[in-house]
Amino acid sequence: MSHPAHVQATFDPSVFNVLSCIYGMFQYELSMALGWPFDFSQVSRLLYEHAKEAEVKFDCVCSDVDTALPLATIICTNYNCPMLMRRKEAKDYGTKRMIEGIIKAGDVCLIVEDVVTSGSSVLETARLLEKEGLKVKDAVVLLDREQGGRDMLEAEGITLHPVFTISTLLDVLLDAGRIDPATRRSVKTFIKGNQTFTKPPGNSSPRGEGDDV
Repeated sequence: MSHPAHVQATFDPSVFNVLSCIYGMFQYELSMALGWPFDFSQVSRLLYEHAKEAEVKFDCVCSDVDTALPLATIICTNYNCPMLMRRKEAKDYGTKRMIEGIIKAGDVCLIVEDVVTSGSSVLETARLLEKEGLKVKDAVVLLDREQGGRDMLEAEGITLHPVFTISTLLDVLLDAGRIDPATRRSVKTFIKGNQTFTKPPGNSSPRGEGDDV
C-alpha cells in the first residue's frame, strides 16, 4: 500500500494494548484502503502475486460477502479469473444458493480472505464449495493473526498463504517506533495463550511458537 500514513492515522497509542493490537489496532481492516482505490488495487495485486509465487494452481476464485469480496472482484477483473461468491445465508428467492456464480464441477477454487484468526470462515466456504463439486486446496489471506487458523486449515487439507502475519505487523510497528518491546512481548504472549487450534501430539509445534516473547 502506498500510504502508510493512513494506517498510522488510525493508531492510538493511548488505547494500544494486547486486545487492541489483535482486534483493534488493525481496525481499518482494509476499510481505510477502500477510500484509496490505488491502495485497494495494490492489496489485490499482492494477494494474487503471493498466490502465484507459491505456485498455487486454480481455475476460479471465491470470497464471501465481506471486505474480501471487493478484493476478489478486483483480482478476477484484472487477471480474468472466473469468480464465485459465498453468501452469508441463502435467500428465499432467486437461485436460493449459498454459492453464486458459474460452477464447474471439478474446478479448483482459490479462497480469498482479508484476515484469518481461527480459519473457520475459510473452512466453511471450502465445505460449501466442495458440496458444489469444486476442489479447494489453498486460501490466500492478507493477514494471519497466528491464532491457530493456519494449522487448523492444514489439518483439513487446505494450505493458507498469508501475505503477512501479526508478528510481521508487530515488527514493523516496533521498527517504526510505534510500539515498544514490552508491548510486542505482551502481544506475543497473548497470541500463544489464545490459540484456537492445537495440533495432535506428535506433530510439530504450531507456527510461531518458537518465536521469542
